[in-house]
Amino acid sequence: MSEYQVIARKWRPQCFGDVVGQQHVVRTLKNAIIQNRTAHAYLFVGPRGVGKTTLARIFAKALNCADPRNGEPCCKCESCLAISQDRSLDVLEVDAASRNSTTDMRELSEDVLTRPVGGKYKIYIIDEVHMLSKQAWNVLLKTVEEPPGHVKFIFATTEVHQVLPTIISRCQRFDLLPIPTRLIADRLRLIADTEKVAIRQDAVDAIARAAEGGMRDAQSLLDQMIAFFSQAGDEITGEQVLSLFGLTDRGDLDALLNALLNNTPGEAVSIVGRLAKRGKNLETLFDDLLNALRIARLCSILPDPGELLDEGEETISHYQELTRRTNPAILQTLLETLAPTGRILHDALNKQVYLETLLLKAMREAHAVRLDDILARLNQLRSAGELKFLDQLPPVTAPENIPEPVKKKTVLTAEEEPRPVPPPPQVERSAPRVERDSASVSDSAPVIPEAAAAPEPAPAAEPETPPEPAPREAADEVPPAVENVPDAALPAETVISDLEDEEPCGSPSDGKLSDTDDGCGEVSALPQDAEYDEAPPPVPPASYLPAETARQEVSVVPPGDHRRESIIGKDSTALRTALQDPAVKTLVGLFEGRIVDIHR
Repeated sequence: MSEYQVIARKWRPQCFGDVVGQQHVVRTLKNAIIQNRTAHAYLFVGPRGVGKTTLARIFAKALNCADPRNGEPCCKCESCLAISQDRSLDVLEVDAASRNSTTDMRELSEDVLTRPVGGKYKIYIIDEVHMLSKQAWNVLLKTVEEPPGHVKFIFATTEVHQVLPTIISRCQRFDLLPIPTRLIADRLRLIADTEKVAIRQDAVDAIARAAEGGMRDAQSLLDQMIAFFSQAGDEITGEQVLSLFGLTDRGDLDALLNALLNNTPGEAVSIVGRLAKRGKNLETLFDDLLNALRIARLCSILPDPGELLDEGEETISHYQELTRRTNPAILQTLLETLAPTGRILHDALNKQVYLETLLLKAMREAHAVRLDDILARLNQLRSAGELKFLDQLPPVTAPENIPEPVKKKTVLTAEEEPRPVPPPPQVERSAPRVERDSASVSDSAPVIPEAAAAPEPAPAAEPETPPEPAPREAADEVPPAVENVPDAALPAETVISDLEDEEPCGSPSDGKLSDTDDGCGEVSALPQDAEYDEAPPPVPPASYLPAETARQEVSVVPPGDHRRESIIGKDSTALRTALQDPAVKTLVGLFEGRIVDIHR
């Protein structure tokens, strides 16, 4: 009984015509052999299982074939048979993953000097060449650049970025592509029919989809399915393939896609939970869903998506029908939301919860109301005649000339025109003050009658606004002046004006206070023994402006401008309360009773 040989080795291509999915490389190599324009070094780059080592062996057979036919090896001569059976002395395969030291490469550099035994060339196939160290490459560098005429190098790697640029520049590089799914399915069907294996087409398609572009992976999966399920002539079904590899059925995938497009979150979450209970790989489910969205989007924008997609005609027709009843903006939003999150799903601890969250978020963003939809609906209503009342509304036009705002000026009469008050001179606080004896201060201070002896003050009547004489404009910048209140209109109490904010009037040089008017307002001598039978009448505000104008002026005072307000004008008892303060009494003595009012 002969030893069993796996499908991947048994069905390995022996000539260029058997290679699937790499026609651009096959055509170039065949033309080089026909024209006798072969280079001294080649570099094959691509993912696993796409035919790098297989193409290297076929090319080596074609180079040493005794009877090549149109660039193809005959596969009958002694050289071709020896290479196929791995017993040729002229074709040496080196595994760079295990022989990557400088000693190994030095031995190889010395071995290239020997002539081939039976063929035309001595060919070195170095697989996984990215595993060589930098020192090993330096040993081999000169040999690769200028080898003997009878030597050919063929390098194969999956990690081309780890190969030194100096080596890449000395080789002809060929990039091998992942094999399309439909080509893999066709080759698997050929193998199953030849080996007389009963397998359904949906199972073949599932295996081809699980291979992810690698022919060797697909053949290994088919070999595994035959050993696992094919007993006593039983047929291999698609459900068996899906259950073994954790793949998602096409029906479940279409149901999940329809749930996303129809905005039914409950159905989408239920499908994900049901697939998770069956043991499906949720990462594979996410990749399949993303690929289905891509196919649907391409079917909506391309007239012939079959040129770009490696899907069958039946699958493309299904997605074209799906996109006809779907808004393309929803597909685009779903793709934009789900595409960047694949790596995060791979690292998530609870993949089911994270996948459900991603799908719910994608549906919410894809089906949100957009401004374009609102405008389209309004245009639809307008064209249907439901917005005719909008055409009857007068158009809104902006005024052509907008006048500049005019600054309001206060109109004063000739008698109420205030006179400018010069600013008081600044007096340093450190200047010596005139000290008075406590006895004289107490003598000069006015006598405050007891609160019980004073009658209850009558409510102050609102002053009548006098008739306005001929109007006269005055600038807002003119400050109001302090009014000279007659002696008879004030009580015997002495009033202090703004003692907390300003320095007393006087000469700054000697620090003495002045008894006369020196820029701080008019001062009049008040009798200290004057008494009133009833509460003193309220004193009007210290301004010649009417009450309303004064209030308006106060409301628009800029920051930093100090406005004074008479305390007598608001409360007739405020003066009595202020004079009960000892500090106020001391200051009253300094002015010897020659005070007009207290402002705050």
